[in-house]
Amino acid sequence: MTAVPKRLKREPGWFRHSAAARRHLDPIPDVGDAPGGVWAVGMVRDEADIIGTVVGHLLAQGVQRVLIADNLSTDGTHEILEGLAETHPVTVLMDRLPDYYQGEKTTLLARAAARAGASWVIPFDADEIWLSPTGSVAEWLRACDAAVVQAPMFNHVPTTFDDLSEPDPVRRLRWRKTQPNRLHKVAFRAHRRARVAYGNHGVSRSGKRTGGLEIRHFPYRSEEQFVRKLRQGAAALNATDLSDQIGKAWRGLGARDDDGLRAAWRELTETQNLPFEWWVPGKGLVEDPVVLGDLTPGPEEG
Repeated sequence: MTAVPKRLKREPGWFRHSAAARRHLDPIPDVGDAPGGVWAVGMVRDEADIIGTVVGHLLAQGVQRVLIADNLSTDGTHEILEGLAETHPVTVLMDRLPDYYQGEKTTLLARAAARAGASWVIPFDADEIWLSPTGSVAEWLRACDAAVVQAPMFNHVPTTFDDLSEPDPVRRLRWRKTQPNRLHKVAFRAHRRARVAYGNHGVSRSGKRTGGLEIRHFPYRSEEQFVRKLRQGAAALNATDLSDQIGKAWRGLGARDDDGLRAAWRELTETQNLPFEWWVPGKGLVEDPVVLGDLTPGPEEG
């Protein structure tokens, strides 16, 4: 596994983008958690089919608080999150900036978690299930002696064998790539100056790097969700002044018309591959469903 550099190059305009993101983000309330817990932070848009399972899994894995920014969802995602927040340690913020400044936005959340006393930060996307080799994810992190954990990511893919009567995509998509993606994600010890890279693929933070955790990734889950994700992703990227190399696959696929996107979905379900996704292994599938278990939150980690 390639080591994540301890210092990452800032994208041009980072400070300006961060200021815009801060202006369009709800103030982060003082949640009063005991210091030392593991926090998960992320941004989400229109992920109603999977967000309940992902957040429930994080809490069941001992995450003390989930801090999540909802970026203009219209499909019921916000209502699901608000419902979770009524009875669980979930803080929901409104992110009203449509531009895809994901690295800057996630960094704001990660630094807020550090200021609130978090010991570890897991930057997560709404389509990821984080797993540990022993115990819960939070327990594993508390026993880790490194500052950054590099987590390989295995894509689960739609196939013609899927049980379409199962509404939960984590349970429905049972087949995954045998090899991890060429890009991994990170969790890290909280630090007020840590800077999260685009896609959560790295973090600027000093300290020892290690591996150990694993991510199951569910990026494409239905034809409707596939088309919407690529359309929204391309529009959000095109609203920025970022390099066209960031999100190149989304931009390319998102530029297709509806017939072209639906043809790409058929290609994906038949071959489990998409054009432009150079980071996803092309060959090798195994039936290896995620065992979610009880999604009741475990005891809070202090």
